[in-house]
Amino acid sequence: MSLRVRLLGTIVGAIILFFIISVVAARLTLHKDLMELGRTEVTNGSNAFSGYWDSRKDQIRLLIAQDAVSDALRKTLQAHDSKALQDQLSNIARTSGLSFLTIVDASGRVVARANGGDGGTFASNKYVQRALTGETVSSAVVMPARDLDGEGLLQQAQADVKDGDKVVEHVDNGLAIVAAAPMSDANERTLGAIYGGVLMNHFYDLVDQSTHALGGQTAVLDGDAVVASTISEPDGTRVIDTRADRYGAQNLSAGKPWVGPDVEGGTEYLARLDPITDDQNNVIGARWYGIPMTQITSIINHLTETFMLWGFLAMVVALLIAVPLVQRISQRIAKRSEQVSAAAKELGVTIVGGEVSGDHVAATRAAVERAGELISEMASAGSNPKVAELRAVNEELQGDMIVIDTLSQEMSNRLQQAVARVAELNEVAHGLDQLVHGAAGK
Repeated sequence: MSLRVRLLGTIVGAIILFFIISVVAARLTLHKDLMELGRTEVTNGSNAFSGYWDSRKDQIRLLIAQDAVSDALRKTLQAHDSKALQDQLSNIARTSGLSFLTIVDASGRVVARANGGDGGTFASNKYVQRALTGETVSSAVVMPARDLDGEGLLQQAQADVKDGDKVVEHVDNGLAIVAAAPMSDANERTLGAIYGGVLMNHFYDLVDQSTHALGGQTAVLDGDAVVASTISEPDGTRVIDTRADRYGAQNLSAGKPWVGPDVEGGTEYLARLDPITDDQNNVIGARWYGIPMTQITSIINHLTETFMLWGFLAMVVALLIAVPLVQRISQRIAKRSEQVSAAAKELGVTIVGGEVSGDHVAATRAAVERAGELISEMASAGSNPKVAELRAVNEELQGDMIVIDTLSQEMSNRLQQAVARVAELNEVAHGLDQLVHGAAGK
């Protein structure tokens, strides 16, 4: 594998690894941060929904308190005109948005109801009994079937609660906000009490107003059954008379709110459940507020896709910069390899020339020694001044040859070192060639 391929592979691998780690880290961070933001939004929305609930409760209390001091109602009650009193209560309930409105006498017997119906007694109703003692009270309550039937509301409250497609419970009680206030004459003598409120089962005014103002979805639970909501089924109908997911049941039973994922109507929500309690702090239901998880996941997916797109573009730009850079580095190394190879060749030629020179020195030394032998033979044949001169010259040459021979030995040692150096240069050149062009070379 060539240097170019390896460098590009390393760069691409590093970029892709960094890209993957960055995307995963960004997605996890976004999920964590947006979930915390979603929890905050759900908590704020739930608190606002609780504000609507409390406002409705205060409104009912105020309406009942005002009706309790109505001169028209007091006069009709004192006149014992039940029919006129019923008409008055019916008009008040209709204009005030109350589900029921009832007046009892000082003994707790029903005098008139806004929805008509027979008489009856509220002797066992603790709120009416407290009102007969002079106290104005209000609370969320679970109205039993007997009371609902007396107020003409049993049909509105009755339902078959389903868990999926299976009917799991028949409900004939109802969750209501009620208030009771004493009615007195001019001398502060108790004439009776007025008792009224709003039945929340299949009553959508509160949840619709809250959803319209706050966004998200809202619901009211009677126990663990959804009795009013703005949550939609896949076919567009309301989620109603169904058992809610019980993720927060333990917290609710302890009177604590719960926040977490909840699936209603086939849609996953990030929801908060707040307990609804009566005047004795007994949990009797819950307020549900949620936002679709798609609001969070869509943001996460959009930001992740955006990050991936820009990351891919950054990777392309990095490769456009890296490819020419790697090409330039490879070319420089290849050029250096050629230079090392050429230097090795030149040094090889020098070594060959040195070896030839060494052979010439040896031949010359042999010739000088032979000439000396011939001069010695000529000198033994007779005395001749020229021969003596020639011997002196030969001896001088022999001295020079000793020096030349010494230098030749030194040169031979240097040549041996040069041979080793050439081998190293050739190895380096071969290694560079393999690095640039791969194991197969050029």
